[in-house]
Amino acid sequence: MSIEIKDIKKSFHTTKALDGVSCSFERGHIIGLLGRNGAGKSTLIKCIGNRLYQNEGSVLLDGNEVRKSPKDFERITIVGDENMLPSSTKLKNVFKMMDDMGVGSEEKALMLSKKFKLDVNKKWEKLSTGYRTIFKDILGLASNREYVFFDEPILGLDANHRELFYEELLASFSPDRCFVVATHLIEEISPLVDKVIIIDQGKLLREGDKDTLLCNVKMVSGEKDKVEKAIEGKKILSRSTILGQAKVMTEGEVEEEGVKVENVDLQRYFVEMTKDGE
Repeated sequence: MSIEIKDIKKSFHTTKALDGVSCSFERGHIIGLLGRNGAGKSTLIKCIGNRLYQNEGSVLLDGNEVRKSPKDFERITIVGDENMLPSSTKLKNVFKMMDDMGVGSEEKALMLSKKFKLDVNKKWEKLSTGYRTIFKDILGLASNREYVFFDEPILGLDANHRELFYEELLASFSPDRCFVVATHLIEEISPLVDKVIIIDQGKLLREGDKDTLLCNVKMVSGEKDKVEKAIEGKKILSRSTILGQAKVMTEGEVEEEGVKVENVDLQRYFVEMTKDGE
């Protein structure tokens, strides 16, 4: 069971926010939706959540077009940067409404509020940026829906609150659900995710199992001539040269004679793949 994105295109005037993106979000995974600021992550999530209508393409849930299937749409929770609630509503009342509507647990939301030290008697308009993020994160963590999308869920959070969010994310996950974390901050979320989708400038750059994606990627550095000889016939992912020294990210095993060969983590991979001009 999965959400399938098929060739989605979305433009704002002359700007192509999404340019033919196709990917999938399967249950049983915590997925990192990765991209630099403005890459198209939020636009994609809003299209999935019917907050924006794409110009072309489709969003399918188990083969049904989400836009035309309210029943399937109710299986999705979007936690984004928009406030969809009246600013004068007390937070505890929102949690009660969520429970009354059958989309989440008031009890869990209140428990999480205590952990995050969120005053549930406050109104949305009185919250700081960090606590607005925490409130929306709690709505996602307390949701009982199968697919939960967190759009920049650590915006404005201090280190302790970020760690608590990661802990609760893992505690709330189960094999019959799919959690998606959209962010441009890779290092901290890397241990949490098992699949990654990388978007750059509105296009899908990479999609796949995180470990499989990285297992054969190497960073080769040293004198340019020796590096070029070592990577001959390999697939080049990124390349930089300065003062006779070269640094190349490549796929495939590399002989280490005369060059330095390093494994690449997700942060390094993301940075190299989304460099300007690459």
